[in-house]
Amino acid sequence: MSKNGSEKEFILTLFLLKYPEYLEDLIGQKLELAEAEVPIGRRKVDLYAINVSRRLPIFIESQVNQSDQRHLEKVLEILDGTSEGTIIWIASGFNESYLQRVRSYMKSHKHKYIDFYALRLHEQAILWASDLNKLYKLEVWGKLHCIRDSAYPPLELYDSYSQVPSTHTGRIIVKTKYDFKRTEDVKQYMLEKLRGYVPHLTNVWKAKKHNSHDCQLSLGGGRNGVNFKLSAHNKYGQASIYLHFDQSQAELYHSYESKIQELQANIHPVLVAKDRKIGLGFHPQDELDDTIRRLANILERMLKVMGPELYWGK
Repeated sequence: MSKNGSEKEFILTLFLLKYPEYLEDLIGQKLELAEAEVPIGRRKVDLYAINVSRRLPIFIESQVNQSDQRHLEKVLEILDGTSEGTIIWIASGFNESYLQRVRSYMKSHKHKYIDFYALRLHEQAILWASDLNKLYKLEVWGKLHCIRDSAYPPLELYDSYSQVPSTHTGRIIVKTKYDFKRTEDVKQYMLEKLRGYVPHLTNVWKAKKHNSHDCQLSLGGGRNGVNFKLSAHNKYGQASIYLHFDQSQAELYHSYESKIQELQANIHPVLVAKDRKIGLGFHPQDELDDTIRRLANILERMLKVMGPELYWGK
């Protein structure tokens, strides 16, 4: 799949994250704790969610063209790697031989409690995804309603095959409490809060691998070699937010460094540029939620001022 096609597929994923009811109504399940690009085995699944009431995982693979061999292999790999749950394949159309492969696999593995759905993506939804892909990237989230408001439903049921007993409850245990003494829990909690504060920074919807020895949450900054790094409590006892630039982006860093006074006026008066990093630190608030809210406010201002150069057409 070309990069352009991959971007359109991600826009479709964002649509389902913002408006999950279009999927929920077709499969009769509620999507909760949804994240994009979640590692499953050797690959990443486009969208992963949990049916909390039945403790079952939901795996969603989507493409903006006809079903193809690559996505079939991903679906079969998910089937092979899980014993229970729901697998959804979204495409503009389906090769019957591919669907037969899926059904044959499931019939030969009756011990796997899995439901499968093939959902057809309407051409109008694909056209809107293509149009949205041409926008300034930080505007896409706010324009996803264009797919919703189309005269045609974006998705329709094409095929399904079920072998999950109606009485079956799965083994997924949903974490209801965080241990804020654990670095990885703090970062995941911060990520989930940022999805509410800055949903238009669409990188926040992608799953992150949390290193327990690194207190910084890393978010893509719109270009290769540019990343936001946020910490609610770093090794120096501070909360911090910095935009990091790799050596390959030194020229871009120096262009921002040369106008640091302008950035201070528009973002924050104590903003600093040093060692290919632009940002600031501050003493954490008494409550973690207040610290995260302050970090999100600074991040929002950085996106407003620096975003056009970082994200426009990149």
